[in-house]
This record gives sequence, C-alpha cells and structure tokens, in this order.
Amino acid sequence: MFQLKTILNTYGTKIKYALRVVFFVAMIFAIRTYVNYLTVVDSIETVNVRTASVQNEMDYAQNFQKKYLASDYGYLFLAHDNSMVFWWEEIILFKSSWDVLESWFNVDLTHIPYRPTEEEQRKMLDPKKAWNLYFAETWEKIN
Repeated sequence: MFQLKTILNTYGTKIKYALRVVFFVAMIFAIRTYVNYLTVVDSIETVNVRTASVQNEMDYAQNFQKKYLASDYGYLFLAHDNSMVFWWEEIILFKSSWDVLESWFNVDLTHIPYRPTEEEQRKMLDPKKAWNLYFAETWEKIN
C-alpha cells in the first residue's frame, strides 16, 4: 500500500495525463465506430430502397406491360408510343368555340356550300342551343 501511495504521489500528474490520453483515444475510437455503424445502416436502407424500386419496375413490366404488349393490339400500342399514325387513323384537333367563330368570321368560306348565318353561329356557342337547333332542323326534315 505504501508503494502505491508513493507511486501516486511521485507520478500522479503523469498518470492523469496518460489516462486522459487513453480516454481521448478510446473516445475517438468509439466515435469512429458509431459513425461506421450509421454509414452501414444508411447503406442498407439505400440498398433496400433501390431493391424495392427495381422490384416495382419488374412487377410493372411482368404483370402489366408484358400482357399489354402481348395482346392482339400490341403492335398498335408500340406504334402509338413511337408517334406513328396508321393510314386509317386521323388526328383530331379540338378548338374552343371562340376559335371556331373567329375562323368563320375571318376566313373566306365562299367555297363551302353551306355557311351558317351569324345567328346560327351565335346559337352554336351554347351547347344546349346547338342541340336544340340540330333537333329542330332534323324535325323539319322528317316532317
């Protein structure tokens, strides 16, 4: 016991500094271990997310796209995906009624055999009035 007291009294400050260095090195080792652990956990989560994404793409391709393209109309779907139009198809352009009216008033339509009057054109702005006009004309043709 006496020797221990003598050693502590003689080398006390050196022992304190040595223990502080050992604790500091141990702390650095613990921090590095924890950072490595977090990196591994993050890598595992990233791999799981990528795996789920690839699995979703494979499920889509196998369960939907494969059956979709294997159908009788698969070649049509592929052609439409590539912006190809077949000979029997037409491209339809939808315009608002204001665009149609503007084109009727600004374009010379004398080459067209029937040109609606301005009153008919105004009636065509409202869908209900247009239907009523159509049914009235059809009823006149029947009677």
